[in-house]
Amino acid sequence: MSLDDHLEKFYNYISSEKGYSLNTLESYSNDLKLLSNFLEEKNKKDWGNISIKDINEYFGNLKNQTKSTQKRKYASIKSFFKFLEKDNQIKSNILEKIRTPKVGSPIPKPLSIKEIEKIIEFKDSDQEEFTNTCVFILMYAAGLRVTEVISIKMGEIDLDNQTVKVTGKGNKQRVLPIYSNACKSLEHYINKVRPDLSKNKSYSSLLFVRKNLKQITRQYIWKKLKQRVLKVGINKNVTPHMIRHSFATHLLQGGASIRHVQEFLGHTSVESTQIYTKIPNEKLIQDYNVAHPRGNK
Repeated sequence: MSLDDHLEKFYNYISSEKGYSLNTLESYSNDLKLLSNFLEEKNKKDWGNISIKDINEYFGNLKNQTKSTQKRKYASIKSFFKFLEKDNQIKSNILEKIRTPKVGSPIPKPLSIKEIEKIIEFKDSDQEEFTNTCVFILMYAAGLRVTEVISIKMGEIDLDNQTVKVTGKGNKQRVLPIYSNACKSLEHYINKVRPDLSKNKSYSSLLFVRKNLKQITRQYIWKKLKQRVLKVGINKNVTPHMIRHSFATHLLQGGASIRHVQEFLGHTSVESTQIYTKIPNEKLIQDYNVAHPRGNK
């Protein structure tokens, strides 16, 4: 088998058995294809003959890339070699002897509560704008990723019990609460707006739809959020993920436990959630400015 043949088997494995997201699959595919091209230029045609020297030489050519990019490439290649060992294509995983570069996690940039309110309390009778508002509302109500919110099915939203079932990374499902005002907006969307956009009311049909059966994509949500931010006068480069960051930050500032926030976000490790504890607490800063003799001076 050629180098690429083994890559194809690996992609099928992480897609069907591991349930990796499309973004992860694309990243892994790009990373491993670049490695494969590098090795072929060195006339290396068998993964079993790849040495640590080859891998180090490959990464030596990536010094101009950011540490986070290098770390992701290490992760994808390590995962691939682990698969090769499991599939008996190599005798041992040489990547176990190579240290992954440490990268400090960047502190997320949350929006303030007032900024979130401007985005989700936007009033417009236009069906498309109201649909977008409901998408933003649900993202903030449950701390959802873009890919999660646009994949929700009609049968996964339970307005009576004020919950939504979400399928996250690795096809792991979680049931999340939705606050009552969010449910009211979603109820209006489902009963009054959605029937004009789609006649399909089956449990397996998508919750959020567009006119003429156009698909709501990640790129569409990015674009519409940018437009909304401009309309409400927020002078920031706002991304959909910042709504998720804001959800986590506001919960912790409101007194929620980090373990509960971890469950809401669908993080497998609490370390991924702890980054939100590094964000300055606005109430704490206000109290400081009031109490400190030089505050606000």
